[in-house]
Amino acid sequence: MSFRYLGNKTKLTDWIVGEIKQVLPPNSSIADPMCGTASVSLALARAGFSVTAADALTFPVLHARVRLLAKQAPAFKALGGYLNALEWMSSTTPIEGYFFQEFGEAGSPANGRSPRLYFSASNAAHIDGVRCAIRELAQSGVISKIEHSLLLHHLILATNKVANISGTYGYFLNTLSKTALQPITFGPIEFENTIGDHKILQGTIEENASALKVDAVYLDPPYTKRQYAGNYHILETIACEDAPVAAGDGGLRPWQEQASDFCYKRHAANAFRRTLEQLNVPHVFISYSQDGQVQEDELFSILSDFGKVTIHEQPYLRFRSHNRIKKGTVLERLYHIETF
Repeated sequence: MSFRYLGNKTKLTDWIVGEIKQVLPPNSSIADPMCGTASVSLALARAGFSVTAADALTFPVLHARVRLLAKQAPAFKALGGYLNALEWMSSTTPIEGYFFQEFGEAGSPANGRSPRLYFSASNAAHIDGVRCAIRELAQSGVISKIEHSLLLHHLILATNKVANISGTYGYFLNTLSKTALQPITFGPIEFENTIGDHKILQGTIEENASALKVDAVYLDPPYTKRQYAGNYHILETIACEDAPVAAGDGGLRPWQEQASDFCYKRHAANAFRRTLEQLNVPHVFISYSQDGQVQEDELFSILSDFGKVTIHEQPYLRFRSHNRIKKGTVLERLYHIETF
């Protein structure tokens, strides 16, 4: 499974969930309202917790819905079963549509700039074909909501594998990489029948915080200045099944209204405080990097206003997306607040 996502916690999930398990008893409920790829949500579900996952963006919600709610392969009666659905995606007729024109090497962007090299011409056309075919299936009513989400989930994963990018979709590489020249493929995923009662929401942490009725909340806020809505605009467009104006040289969809205060150095500290003021749960866990916008002393001071704070630290290799070189280590901190 290919998740190319800034701050993805896949390699840290065992440590994070291990620390949480030291605090929460079995069968507890926990929310992951900034879930991203839902890697931590899934790890918490595997540990026996009932998980409420949410995100402000649409494509993480798709990931969470599939990873938590699809506990076995859907029937896909309209397509002859799950494996036949994947073959159907592979054999869908290419179309020279929105992705081909705006993001493909042979395209003609509407704003008149030269082609954007996010994808090879053949892969861009295949993405267009699959997008159109999924939309027609959904509109016909012959697939369920989870089947619809699963098809889009697969398209996002497959798109990630052939995207001509260095790490995010903020911009594309100047020439097509060997990976980008490979044909797009759709392989099966593993489904996990976790025992919890899981829920999926969409919305910002500000919108959802006060409504979370759980034993604990796990927060994984952005810690760099790079906005997720802008840096993952192509994945969001796949998930939203729309064709927004592709602005500028990078072809970004409108994203400013989805900007997170956690990404701004001047706003991040207040974003933490506002979020904690809205939460009404006995335990809050916060995953935050030492490279974050809020320094450790300031963050500890803020969190201490809401309860007893314990800090756990885990070093891991820093990843530099622009040249794919791992250099040095960085500390990930897991803050546990036992609230007043």
